[in-house]
Amino acid sequence: MAGFLGAGKSTLLNHILTSDHGLRTAVVVNDFGSINIDADLIADVGESIVGLANGCICCAIRSDLIGAVLGLVDLPERPDHILIEASGVADPKSVYQAFLQPEIRNDVLVDGVLTLVDAEQAGCLPEKEQQLACEQIESGDLIILNKVDLVDNETLREMKSWLSSINPRAQVIEACQCRLPVDVLLGLDARKPLVKHSAVNAQADHAQEPSTCIGRDVADHHHHENTFESWNYKSDRPLRLGLLNQVLSHLPKEVLRAKGFIYASDDPTCRHLLQMVGRRAVLSSERHWRECQPETRLVFIARRGVCNIPAINRAFDKCAEDAPIA
Repeated sequence: MAGFLGAGKSTLLNHILTSDHGLRTAVVVNDFGSINIDADLIADVGESIVGLANGCICCAIRSDLIGAVLGLVDLPERPDHILIEASGVADPKSVYQAFLQPEIRNDVLVDGVLTLVDAEQAGCLPEKEQQLACEQIESGDLIILNKVDLVDNETLREMKSWLSSINPRAQVIEACQCRLPVDVLLGLDARKPLVKHSAVNAQADHAQEPSTCIGRDVADHHHHENTFESWNYKSDRPLRLGLLNQVLSHLPKEVLRAKGFIYASDDPTCRHLLQMVGRRAVLSSERHWRECQPETRLVFIARRGVCNIPAINRAFDKCAEDAPIA
């Protein structure tokens, strides 16, 4: 997570740490002092780790970022997500590249880069600081335009145009005080079965009708119900990875996230994990299916009312090994 000083990174971390999302999330910060953790939420305190009652973890970086993350990976209860707070004056590219090193790349998979931007102040930064802010924006897979309640409509339009000129491939999501569904920020948990719950309607077959809202914390923020939608795709037919990659590369830019398992005809005994945030898609071999029934199971999050969901599902159907090639 990147963003210039004052963009709202600490506010976002607090939001994730205190939301009732059911995910075991670890945040890695430069300084505990920037995170205002309610004492009632703290379950355990170590030398560099604060454990919270909702299962989340707050870990302070000492001198070794990779070591801090590997320490979290080695915990008896491994976190579902690790969110790293880059310094306000850091270039996120260097942080991202650190996780391509041999000692860690097999232990964690980088999901993407979230860049926060202050809608009120970003356009007023001095030249040197604005150059750094632009580098952070260029690196973002999702850009959160925060504090939109502090600017008028004309300024908001100018800011969004400016962001698009710097990073046209990234989606810009507007926010006030970083209040966004955690599912948008961190992604849906594709490792869990797609069953119906209060946040996402998962059906037995293709979901032709999107769910009305996403995010377990969305009930307190009803305006998000009309902003995002989610649906799932499911198939027991093995898919050809070459065609699948073509479909992924041509998804509408309004698709913010996609995550799930792939049953691939190229390697049918191995389960492949897809993680996509913004335009960055990573497909990795995870393990053999073992006792699990091989099937493709994907979850998508997008802006509401923009994507032709039946057409997207049909495009995935055409990736099946037994589907005719046009």
